[in-house]
Amino acid sequence: MRTIGERELALFISLLAGKTRDLKQELAALESLDEEQLSDDEMENQYQLQEIIEQYENILGELRDEYEAGLTEGVNLPSYDELTRAFKG
Repeated sequence: MRTIGERELALFISLLAGKTRDLKQELAALESLDEEQLSDDEMENQYQLQEIIEQYENILGELRDEYEAGLTEGVNLPSYDELTRAFKG
C-alpha cells in the first residue's frame, strides 16, 4: 500500500533528477582530469559519486514505475519525461 501521492512523487522525482544531474556534472569534471592529477581523496570521491549516481538512478526507475502507475489511474500530472527533461544532459 502506497502512502505517498503522485504530487509528492512528482516533486521528489524532480529533486532527485536534479541532484543526479549535479552529481554527474561533478563526476564528469573529475573524470576530465588526468588520473595522475587526482589525489587519493579525489579518486575515492570519484568512486563514491559513481556509486551514488547508480543508486539514485535505480531509485528514479522505481519511482517512475510508481508515478506512471498513478498516472494510468487518471491523475492529472505531467509525464515522468516532462518532470525530468530539464535534468537530462
